[in-house]
Amino acid sequence: MRRLTAAGMVLAWVCAGGCLFTPRVAESPAGQVIDYLPQANPINVLENLQTAMNNTDAAGYDRMIAEDFTYVPDPDTESSYPGVDWSTWNREKEIAFITDFFNNVQGIQANLREVAVFTDWSGTEAELRYIYRVDVQESGGVVPYRASVTFNLRLDGTYWVLTRWLDEQGEQDPDTGAQLPSLGQRRGAFASAGGG
Repeated sequence: MRRLTAAGMVLAWVCAGGCLFTPRVAESPAGQVIDYLPQANPINVLENLQTAMNNTDAAGYDRMIAEDFTYVPDPDTESSYPGVDWSTWNREKEIAFITDFFNNVQGIQANLREVAVFTDWSGTEAELRYIYRVDVQESGGVVPYRASVTFNLRLDGTYWVLTRWLDEQGEQDPDTGAQLPSLGQRRGAFASAGGG
């Protein structure tokens, strides 16, 4: 009789707590839970890219990038890094860059849709133009980037992916008036150092 009572108490404790049988939310390798939106539309993809940047999660960024992805730099970046063959900047180079980038900064605060300029989204293609702002925290302080950008996206089966990131030009900091570079400068520095 005592055994039954003890077993009953253990069973009641396990069932009441629910801890042993409740599924957990997946965690990133760093131990943090990162919530991504379904890739059901182009805006969600940009939000997910932003979330990946803000959490320095290369795997989350990777999932948003199309197999035939291309990056096109702004004219200032091209002139700053003339030795980089920008015509070959594909998905593989983008993922190598973003992984290195995330691993070598202390933090990122990104807003990829800071200012809306133009959006055209119909059927299976989308062209979204914004001004983005990305503040990178490094040992020497915060390095700001701000640029006009065109994002091209495509419906790939049942989910949207980014097919092209075109940095158009660096933009002024609205607070200081200083001209800021695009993230192309980071890509150019990475490629010039033998990355990719």
